[in-house]
Amino acid sequence: MNLISYVKQFGNKSFSELPFNDIDGLILSQLSYVNYHLVTPESGFIKLKTIKGTPQIDNEDFYYGSVDAKNNEKLLKVCVNCKRFRNVQVGYPKADFDASKNKQFYACTFLLPHNIGFISFRGTDITMVGWREDLYIAYRDTIPGQEDAVKYIKMVTKLFQGNFYVGGHSKGGNLAIYACLNMYKKLYTRLIKCYSYDGPGFKATIKEHPNYELLKPMVAKFLTSNDMIGVIYNNVENAKIVYSTGILLGGHDPFRWMIDFRNVDFAYAKDRSFMSKKYEEALMSWLKEVDDEDKRIAVHVIFEMMGDSKNVYDLLLKSGRLILNGKKKWDEYTPQQRIKARETFKKLGKYFLSAYSPRRFLKEKFAMKSIEEKSEN
Repeated sequence: MNLISYVKQFGNKSFSELPFNDIDGLILSQLSYVNYHLVTPESGFIKLKTIKGTPQIDNEDFYYGSVDAKNNEKLLKVCVNCKRFRNVQVGYPKADFDASKNKQFYACTFLLPHNIGFISFRGTDITMVGWREDLYIAYRDTIPGQEDAVKYIKMVTKLFQGNFYVGGHSKGGNLAIYACLNMYKKLYTRLIKCYSYDGPGFKATIKEHPNYELLKPMVAKFLTSNDMIGVIYNNVENAKIVYSTGILLGGHDPFRWMIDFRNVDFAYAKDRSFMSKKYEEALMSWLKEVDDEDKRIAVHVIFEMMGDSKNVYDLLLKSGRLILNGKKKWDEYTPQQRIKARETFKKLGKYFLSAYSPRRFLKEKFAMKSIEEKSEN
């Protein structure tokens, strides 16, 4: 059972009949990947069911930008047709894409019954700008989109009077926690919960932040049994571990997260897989060993060699040409820069090779298959 089947199963229940839960939080976090600015004015709200009557509901551009575009379309369509979500309002979409700053930001706000808000931050899209901003997390204390997240939460909370949730998946989870840490202190009396669904953490410790103790009781972080993203600089204590049918990066996909329909909750694992733990150990060892300047050079080299690719699909289509262009770019670097970059990549490869075990990988894949079969019976 996944997010779409959850809506089909429980979509006939209102929030009064079935109170808002963590699965609903992931749904609204994931729905931030839809381009609401195409149907919603910047300064207002519309009900989700209103979208049902617009041409955009079937327009690819409405879902463009996410690696999960098709599933996001399916999710939105079941939501606009069900009792639970059709009267939820969405509004104040804010997009800020700035290639010169390597910033990819998108946020929107959902209004639930009783004027309860859910501020949703989008995670990484398919653009090279978005991916480069992600890699900033490796060597920077802050990333460009975080300040936009703080401005957005301060702005939108003035537009409704009720209490609110904040959430996001992937980078959106990182933005959610950063925004809540840095919002006005008076807003903590209205904040219900801050969700990070497999969001990476922060290079700088957040425990020393003056608002950390205020926020800590309201943070809910979710990792997956095969996690590779949320464990990066994982600063949040007591994260819950959700079973995912995806292996390695596939586990990051929310549509692969398992749901226990009998308890109306995620299906939880007692611990992460051996491979996930070894991956975290390898990556964090590399992040601690390599200094920030060498990491910056390595990231710069990677994106220089990708040439003028605008997104991941463009990158795949141009892969042959980019190999040739990459060789030319590599030759333009000074011998010292090449040595630094080569050593940085070599260390990363060494750590990953030490973590990877084909036998363990197959064993855990078969174990996951057994869990899936049990959940279906």
